[in-house]
Amino acid sequence: MAYKDLRQFLALLEKRGLLVRVQAEVDPSWEINGITRKLQEVAGPAVLFDNVKGHHVPVLSELIGTLERLALALGMDAASTDRQITEEWIKRVEHPIPPRLVKTGPCKENVLTGDKADLNAIFPPVIWHKGDGGPYIGTLGLQVTRDPETGCQNTGIYRMMMRTKNETSLYMPVTQHGGQHLQKWARLYPGKPMPVAVAIGTEPCYLLASGAKFRHPPAEDAYAGALRGEPLELVKCETCDLEVPATSEIVLEGEVYPDELKPCGPFGEYTGLRGDVQNFNVFHLKAITHRNNPIFQGTREGQPRGKGSVEDGFLWIKGEEYIIYKELMGMNDGVVDVHMPLWGSGHQVNVALRVLRPGHPNYIAQRIFGSPVGNHVKNVFIVDEGVDIRNPGEVFWAMANLLQADRDVLIIPRCPQDGLDSSQPYSKRFITSKMAVDATTPVYEYRAEGREPPPPCHDPDIVAKVEARWDRYGIKL
Repeated sequence: MAYKDLRQFLALLEKRGLLVRVQAEVDPSWEINGITRKLQEVAGPAVLFDNVKGHHVPVLSELIGTLERLALALGMDAASTDRQITEEWIKRVEHPIPPRLVKTGPCKENVLTGDKADLNAIFPPVIWHKGDGGPYIGTLGLQVTRDPETGCQNTGIYRMMMRTKNETSLYMPVTQHGGQHLQKWARLYPGKPMPVAVAIGTEPCYLLASGAKFRHPPAEDAYAGALRGEPLELVKCETCDLEVPATSEIVLEGEVYPDELKPCGPFGEYTGLRGDVQNFNVFHLKAITHRNNPIFQGTREGQPRGKGSVEDGFLWIKGEEYIIYKELMGMNDGVVDVHMPLWGSGHQVNVALRVLRPGHPNYIAQRIFGSPVGNHVKNVFIVDEGVDIRNPGEVFWAMANLLQADRDVLIIPRCPQDGLDSSQPYSKRFITSKMAVDATTPVYEYRAEGREPPPPCHDPDIVAKVEARWDRYGIKL
């Protein structure tokens, strides 16, 4: 099913017991941080803070923080597996559905311009991590820009720290489409600001599409239509020609001067480590439109802990996994499964491979590094087709028992990387070494000596028979 807006999806989650409302007053300077972190550790429900101290706008977090909620966001069975979700995603985005432009929508219920456009009035000052440089109103803000050459829109998720009532920082790196649009704008319109809109609190498929990576054209709004199975309704902004979802909870309209940079940070990054103060672009607010009784949606970034996951991982890491999965599986070249573990911070890819020729694993690894999202990937681990790449223990087993480091580790030095990789000191950021680990059975090494490698002793046929008869055994697990 396609949800008409965020609120309809929240109603479904609440009905299923997958959303908790916190009625007690919470302090935005620390309590929202602590509660969301605990929920992440235990793979808990989405959370809506209805009573934020000193503010009237509620805060929503962890909307899509588990596979179950990811499946429901796509209108799938809640029990769908990780791989089923991946395959359904790929099938849907093969057929983008263009959006439908409408004259108005709920996001226009309140239109604030001039002195009335005050960020403090609409955003609770949430501190997502101890030590952050300020309230980040854009952890799940969906920034809309337009390519000044092609006219194609882009929507991405770029963080924003509040500076004043009408000014925020904007981290829009050149590795992303939004940053590339800003570069083009600077060349075509020197000295002039580029329009930027920010949608916050949208129906879930637009959020998912915004966190993923797609080739343009079409824009993310068409891929969101593909994911939801019907056109997304968009409306024109009040101060520029950008188009945003008509049912957004909050829309910010503003502009960015390409050459204007100001300090931003520190900030607790998706890697689980705190980023330093850096100079980023500045977003100048011109207008705010919002629904009656709006909901502010944000997320606490960080590393997965305990049994849980972190919401931003389901947005951008899964979005990148779908691209690599589609590319490798479509090669018909022995790839059996592909997985980017959420705890890998987008830097790791695991591949299950049926090895067909000498050097095959290294070839697959280099296809990943050269893929449209390979810029983020540092490490690729390739194992045999019988190894469960979604089980870290099985991957480590393959490395412990089948890997010879001098033979099976490929290192490629001095490759581009994002500036948030903490394995490098700040002076060396944006450059990394990439590593491919071939932990497959060395079939051709054995055959060179006239022998076959030892076979695995998994006995999958017997396991399947036993599982089919399990109810007869009276054993409860």
